Amino acid sequence: MAPSITNFVDTTITVSGAVPDRFSFGNLQGVFAHTVNTTRINGPYTSVAEVSAAGFTVGAEPEVYYWATSVFSQDDAVDQLYIGLQTAGDAGDWTVTMDAIEAYAQANGLDWYGTTIESRTSADIVDVAAWTEARTKLFLYQSSDADVLTGAVGNINDLLAVAGYKRSAGMYHVTDSGAANGYLDGAWASSGLGMDLDSPGGREIWAYRVLEGITYDPVTSTQASAIYADNGNLYGRNKGLSFTSKGTTAFGAPYFVDIQTTIDWLKERMDEDVLSLFVAQNVIPYTDAGIALVVSAVKERLEKGVLYGHFSPDFPRTVTAPKVSSVSSADKQARKLTLTAEAVFAGAVQSLVLSINLEF
Repeated sequence: MAPSITNFVDTTITVSGAVPDRFSFGNLQGVFAHTVNTTRINGPYTSVAEVSAAGFTVGAEPEVYYWATSVFSQDDAVDQLYIGLQTAGDAGDWTVTMDAIEAYAQANGLDWYGTTIESRTSADIVDVAAWTEARTKLFLYQSSDADVLTGAVGNINDLLAVAGYKRSAGMYHVTDSGAANGYLDGAWASSGLGMDLDSPGGREIWAYRVLEGITYDPVTSTQASAIYADNGNLYGRNKGLSFTSKGTTAFGAPYFVDIQTTIDWLKERMDEDVLSLFVAQNVIPYTDAGIALVVSAVKERLEKGVLYGHFSPDFPRTVTAPKVSSVSSADKQARKLTLTAEAVFAGAVQSLVLSINLEF
């Protein structure tokens, strides 16, 4: 394993405002109890045909096949997927499963960002959500539990909302295990993770997304309100249009899924930028001019964040650096530089309150 990036660059992002407080962002993994082989991660695969050719056929492993179909059916789908394995030896313990998959990934130079699982059981979802929360990943789950529709205390959305999880997002959906429609989690994850966070305007939101091959759930207004109250999501229909709403994590606003992906994007890319600068320059002198080189790299990434849609162009992006004369001897001896930077999320308008006055 490589030494931790924190030995060279240690970026901390603090989100302020309403709530104080090296991977590809398009890599998606679905974890199943399949019998094709004993490999903890299979792939990557770039099409349903490749998935089927690897043994995950509609006859042998319909769950995997239909999930992959839902993933690759999206207009804005991810480029590739992985298939993870839960073995009988895991004894149904999803923490054991995810630990084993992670260990295999690290040993084989693999990585993924988004996770879905075969299970729709609340206890399993809770375990994977807790596992994910401690990592720089996302977990997308679905549930057809009737308690989700009533907002009953202890339903899966309520459990994760109370836990305050910012890396898990759940969608209510009536499961159809005999077709791709049963895997809304794969479709939603693919559509969301298919966004190119490193391109102009590439940051989009996880609401108002049309999912190909997925049938909307005809819930009542009361049921939808119960789902939203527990920070859950829904694939519903209004005015003849089917789309996802509201695109939030279990934590709820302001932690919409796109906010968490922007936080992850910034840390990852900032680490890469500064480390690349250190390697390219070899020596950055501890002088005002040297500090200015680091400041420039940080500022450039924040400006790219504006171009790519992560940050607002209407507020300044600032980087505050000390004069070398004010840096402590201890920091100079340790060769450590401390900077602070600020930017404002671009966010999104997702609802409208409109007053219209008509006159004769």
